[in-house]
Amino acid sequence: QIIQSYGGIIYSLIGLSIVSNKQDEIYPLFQISSEHFEKYLTILKSYPQIKLDLIEISNSPMNIVHLFFDGEQLNFECYQSTAPKIQIKKLFDKIPEDTNFLINMISGFEIEFEDLKFIRKNFTGKIYFDFHTLTRGINEEGKRVYRPIKNWKEWVSLCDVFQLNEIERENLTEENLSEIEFAKEALQTDCKIVNITKGSKGATTYFKENDDFKSISAEPEKNLIFKSNVGCGDIFGAVFSYNYFRNEKIETCLKEAVRISSQRIEVEKVEFIINHFRSK
Repeated sequence: QIIQSYGGIIYSLIGLSIVSNKQDEIYPLFQISSEHFEKYLTILKSYPQIKLDLIEISNSPMNIVHLFFDGEQLNFECYQSTAPKIQIKKLFDKIPEDTNFLINMISGFEIEFEDLKFIRKNFTGKIYFDFHTLTRGINEEGKRVYRPIKNWKEWVSLCDVFQLNEIERENLTEENLSEIEFAKEALQTDCKIVNITKGSKGATTYFKENDDFKSISAEPEKNLIFKSNVGCGDIFGAVFSYNYFRNEKIETCLKEAVRISSQRIEVEKVEFIINHFRSK
């Protein structure tokens, strides 16, 4: 069965739409073709908190990805095309200094390390960073392949919170670190929170409290009916970051992110996710 759908940033925006208030202002920052912009608009137009000012309508290629599943399991993915990187420095004057940033590396090429340094230096808000596909390169066949990032600690040190799934975490470093060893290494930088998502097992959050290393885990509710898990991690990051930006307790951020992102699996088509949560 072949299914065409939207991915990546649309799930982040849906996650933010589910939990945000009408007085919030959410500014997506990405490039999109005019054809796809109209389709995005039909999904998001009922949410006045989503502002379109920073979206660039472009003739450049978009991220087109082929995902190959065996049941619930993603076997591999390959890229037909990738979008150009975001020109954050050109938009500097349009973004308030106290803006909070949710950065989701959908293709892994949205921003470079120097761009993240620029954001950290020039804005006072918090940064939530989902490493996502930054952990993978592209081989000559367009297939995404994991490879370590030598300066991963430098990336991490510029974030307040960062997110990886279990496989991304295992492949990020050259060293063979356990999950706890990895989290401890990361929290020795200026990073405050490490989120490891674990699919049907939920997620674990690592953090420091009065210099003590701590962790909290949360599991999804039972008996959910599986239809699709595409975008669960994106929704998790959106919900956690929104509550973190509002200074909610870490445990609250985690439990809400796991609850909402796990319920996403009960909806097959992206267009119906928001209505699914409205009906609850």
